Amino acid sequence: MDEFAERNRLPSRPGVEPAAARRHFAVELSQCAELALPMALTQLGHIVMVSTDLAFIGRLGAEAVGAAALAGTVYFISINIGIGLLAAIAPLAAQAFGAGHLGVLRRSLRMGLWAALLLSVPMMALALHGEQVLLAAGQAPDAARRAQQYLFGLAWGVAPALCFQAIRCFWARPTGPRRSCGSCSLPSP
Repeated sequence: MDEFAERNRLPSRPGVEPAAARRHFAVELSQCAELALPMALTQLGHIVMVSTDLAFIGRLGAEAVGAAALAGTVYFISINIGIGLLAAIAPLAAQAFGAGHLGVLRRSLRMGLWAALLLSVPMMALALHGEQVLLAAGQAPDAARRAQQYLFGLAWGVAPALCFQAIRCFWARPTGPRRSCGSCSLPSP
């Protein structure tokens, strides 16, 4: 064995055969891939959707792309606040599932959906008045006006997107990433 390989060789544990250690590593790697693959595919799906949107909007010109970017910024800032608040559903559902309290499990989803609907009201108001927000932030009036046109369409997707997120958080813990990943293949704004 050369000097580099000898220095970087993993220390052997007494009583553990190298073949058993390799088998253990292969099992760990397959379990890690089983958890990571659905999440990676979900992220890839989101990237494809955003790229498709950009390809279609890009044909309309640079001003349209800029307006869509401004609208997306206003929308994603508000929606991420809601997503962060709804993330509390996952540990509540996991704890109830682990304890076998099905009533509490159902209640965590029901309250999450109510919270999503209540959170969507101020977020929709922000999107419907996005032009004023952008003007106050110092954006050009023409760009703010164009962004408002996109925000009018995005505003009506806030409640469904937050309800979708509540269900996604609910599914993420008790059933693992597969069902959560499957829910991401559903259309969302």
